[in-house]
Amino acid sequence: MSDGFWARGCVDEQFYRPYEFDTMRGDASKAYAVFGWRAQTTLEQLCQMMMQENLRRAE
Repeated sequence: MSDGFWARGCVDEQFYRPYEFDTMRGDASKAYAVFGWRAQTTLEQLCQMMMQENLRRAE
């Protein structure tokens, strides 16, 4: 039952995430080994694209 703002209930622990990570790193070597895939966008290009989109949305 809800009191207008907060809903009360219980959460089954089986749905908890096992870990929260502060730092995650990717390694595309498996994608290359299995699929022959290589990234076409550098990290710098990706950051530039993200910043441009953020600025566009802020207008």
